[in-house]
Amino acid sequence: YFLVYVDDLLLVRNNTSFLCQFKTSLIAKFSLKDMGQLSHFLGVEIIPTTSGLFLTQHHYIKDLLQRANMTDSKPVSTPMATSFSSNPVPDSTTYDSSLFRNIIASLHYLSITRPNVVFLVNKLAQHMQSLTALHMQALKRILRYLKSTISWVAS
Repeated sequence: YFLVYVDDLLLVRNNTSFLCQFKTSLIAKFSLKDMGQLSHFLGVEIIPTTSGLFLTQHHYIKDLLQRANMTDSKPVSTPMATSFSSNPVPDSTTYDSSLFRNIIASLHYLSITRPNVVFLVNKLAQHMQSLTALHMQALKRILRYLKSTISWVAS
């Protein structure tokens, strides 16, 4: 496999000799630097095992919790409260919609390794222009859930 993202290049192949020849020919034609064994790519940590690869974004979650000022928050065991309603009664309180949008976008990126939060994130994303206290509460609950499951990996 050959993956390019801006100035990052990822080569993966089960045939080591072919991969070495391919890298050598690329380095001869372009100014490239071989970074060795893959461990991180675009915020995703890659952990090779005998049965395949594990993917995790625990550093990304830590950064997200810090940006949301929730590093000291109490972890929860579920991403959504049983009483959650995606269409609560509007309130007159003003919320920082830019922070809400930023966190929603980050959670969408996090869905690479955490598909278990996608449904709720998509539901919350529908209310970016009409935020209520319940939307903010639900967003914070997702972050608290991620904190409690930060060591989970995708395989």
